[in-house]
Formats: sequence, structure tokens, C-alpha cells
Amino acid sequence: MKSIVKILITLIIITLFIVPAAAAGTQKEEVIYVNLNGDGSVSHVYAVNIFDMQTGGRITDYGSYASVRNMVTTDQINVNGDEITIDTNPGKLYYEGDLGSVPIPWDVDITYYMDGVPYSADEIAGKSGDLEMHIVIIKDPSDTEDFYEKYALMMTVTLDANKCSNITASGATMANVGSDKQLSYTLFPGKGADVVITSSVVDFGMDAISLNGIRLSLDVDLDTSDMEDDLTELSDGIVELDDGAWELRDGVENLSSGVGELLIGSDQLVSGARQLDSGAGSLSLGLTYIAVNNNNLMNGADQIFSGLLASANAHLSGSVSTLTKDNYASVLTSAISSTNDTTKQQQQLGQLLTQLTTYEWFYTNLSSYTTGVGYAAANASLLSNGASSLSSGASSLYEGAYELNSGTNDLKEGVANLTNGTGELRDNTTGLDTKLTDKINEVLDPIRGGTENTKSFVSEKNTEVSSVQFVMHTPEIKVLEEETTVEEKTENLNLMQRVMRLFGLA
Repeated sequence: MKSIVKILITLIIITLFIVPAAAAGTQKEEVIYVNLNGDGSVSHVYAVNIFDMQTGGRITDYGSYASVRNMVTTDQINVNGDEITIDTNPGKLYYEGDLGSVPIPWDVDITYYMDGVPYSADEIAGKSGDLEMHIVIIKDPSDTEDFYEKYALMMTVTLDANKCSNITASGATMANVGSDKQLSYTLFPGKGADVVITSSVVDFGMDAISLNGIRLSLDVDLDTSDMEDDLTELSDGIVELDDGAWELRDGVENLSSGVGELLIGSDQLVSGARQLDSGAGSLSLGLTYIAVNNNNLMNGADQIFSGLLASANAHLSGSVSTLTKDNYASVLTSAISSTNDTTKQQQQLGQLLTQLTTYEWFYTNLSSYTTGVGYAAANASLLSNGASSLSSGASSLYEGAYELNSGTNDLKEGVANLTNGTGELRDNTTGLDTKLTDKINEVLDPIRGGTENTKSFVSEKNTEVSSVQFVMHTPEIKVLEEETTVEEKTENLNLMQRVMRLFGLA
């Protein structure tokens, strides 16, 4: 009950303060009250028609209503199809017409998520977690009178700060209103919205989301004198730009000198790289020649090793196992430890083991040497190739430096052209202040209002309409139905009566 009273009072105040004063005669104002469902779809639409009668007489109005009622007087309302007539006395007349669930110019879609799970407005009441609210507003296809294109929309979302924390709402103006956080959005004519509001909530509930559509008419008159001063500063800046161009030209001269030094250095680099290329080639050739004999050396060493083993096997005459490169050390060591003759035979076997071990060491190192020679020959070839590439790169560097030197000369000419261009730019800034003012007016004219007649939302037959306003709201999201005491009901009723008397409605 409290919330309903608040909404009624708000709507009355909005009607009396936002809607402009009506013209004399039978010209009227329309305030379209729209009850939205929790998801933003239209539930019911009512039109409050306001006439300010300077003299008594008959009012003729048009609208296809399911029902009508006189809100402030006892004058009878006569309905004949879509024609409504009222005989009334001087003063303001308010009558309400029930339009049912007709479409409105804005298509509003509201969705709620709690911890990523979608809920309807009724289902989400009382839940806790991470709230995400999406409000999407686009033009409704039924809007043939271009209310969407001509009317601004002001939307207000109110969250209880005692239940909602960490509120984020990009694009909103956020204000503290008592214990509430009020999020306000302004949508200019022809502009929709895609609003995302997030918050951490406990026992979630919220007041109605309100939307007010009014024809935007701003009295905007800009003083461009400051802008003209700025344009003068711009002209002075162009002169400074010209001076800077000449400083740039001096810098280019210094660059040209540095490029000349680079040319000398790159020429020296080319000479050194060629010498390196020649030396690396000779080294590669020598190592390659040496590497050619690697196989012969290893084959000869292998034959000697095999001959030593064959001689040893013949001398031992089968007293031990046949000796090979792989087993001679283990066989001789075992034979030495197992022989009973601790003098001569052990000595002979020991000498043979030493001889074979020494040769194997030589054989292994010879293999490492030939392998190293092979690697050295291969790497010397790579070095030779690299030195050749270095020599080629140094030549390219020299050619690039030469081209860079030529480029600096072109840059000099370009800087000279730049100074000519800044002079032309200064000449062309004449009258720029007038051009800027014209452009500003071009941008502001659509929101300054206009002289074209306001069209009725209710019926195209209503031709004398001074203003049309849309007042929309969703239901509250309530955790529990509030109980209103007799005292609160009496207080609310008295408050309503005082407001009605204050604005001449009762």
C-alpha cells in the first residue's frame, strides 16, 4: 500500500511540474501511464487527458477506450464510438481513458540473473547472491508517429543499499537517496539502451523501475566568442608550426651529416668483411683437405689394433679366451688374478694388458681427433658462408646509407613544402569560427525542439495537442507483502488529500 501511494504522488507531481502549461481553449495534454510487467512487456495503458478551459463549454475528444472516468469533476462523459464529449465549466478537467494493453513506442526487455541463473521478477524476490540485471530498450515496430525518434527517455532504477552492495552500472548517474542507491539513465531521441547492472544482494527486492518519456526541448544558445579566441590561438599555433618546420629542416641537415659518416663506416666494414671472407675460405679449404685423410688414419689404427690382438691370441695359444677390442681388459685381468704363477706369467700378462690398454687410449684419442677435424671443417665452411653473407650485407648497408642520404635531400624539399602548406592553412582558417557555429547548430537543432505540431498518442483525430508525456513503471519486487496498519492507511489517505488540495485536484 505504501508503494502504491508513493507512485500515485510521484505521478501527480510529474504531471503538474514536467508537463508544460496547457494552452487556452480546448487544446489538451496527454499523459500516458503504462503499467509494465516485470519483464518490461506492457501490462496496461491508461491515458489521462488534461483540458484547461478558460470558459465553460463542450469538449470533443477522440480515443478508443475500454472505459473512461472523470477524475476531478462530476461532469458526465459521453462516449459515441471513439468520440468523447464533455460539457464542463471553466477550469481544469482531467479524465482517464483505459487503452488496454496497446503497444507503446519503446520495446522494453528486462531480465534477471542470480549467480548466472535466469529468474523472472517474481522468482528472484528474496534471493541472495550475485545479481545481474539486463535492460534492453529498442524502438517498437508499432511506433508510426516517431515518438521514439523525437522523445527522450529518462529511466530510474532504485536499489536498497542495505540489501545491495558492490553496485556497478556503466553509463548511469548514481546518487544516494536516503538508504537507496538511485541509478539514472538519460536516453536521447532515437537512441535505445543496453544496460547491465550488477550487485551483490541479500534477500533481493527493489522498487519499481520508472521510465519517463518527454519531448526533448532544450533552450540551448551557445556563446562562441571563446571559441573564436581559441581559433585565434589556433592560427598562432600554425605560425609556431611553421617555425618548427624550419627547426626540423636543421635537424635534417644534421641527419645528412651523420649519414655521410655512416657511408664511410659502412665502406670500411665492406673491406674488412671481404678480408674475413677470404681468410675463412682458406681455413675451410685446409681443414677439408685434412679431413679427407681421417678415414685412412682410422683404418690404419684399426688394423694395428687388430694385429696386436691377433699376435696376443697366438702367443697365449688358447690359455685364455680369445681377446677382442671389447673383452681384452676383462679377460686379461681375470687371468692375472687366477694364475698360480705369481711371477713370470703374471708379469707377461700384465705387460700385455698395459700394451693393449695404451694402444686403445691412443686409438680413442685418434678417433676424437678425426671427429674434431670433421666438425672443424664443417664449421669452417659455415664461417666462410657467414663471412660471405656479412660481406654482402655490408655492401647492402652501404647502398642503404647512400639511399638514406638521398632521402634526406628529399626530406629537405618536403619540409620546405610543409612551410608553404602551413601558410596556406593559416589563410584557410579565415571564417572557421562561422563554420564551427553552423556545425554546432546543425548538431543541436534536433534537441532544441521544433515548431511542428505535437501528435496525439491516443488518436490521430486529436489535432490540438500541446504535449504528450509517457510515464511507465514496472511492479516492485517484494520479498513479503507489507502489512499496512490502520494508522498508516489513514496517514497515506491524509497525505494524498493534502497533495490533491495543494495542486487544485480536490
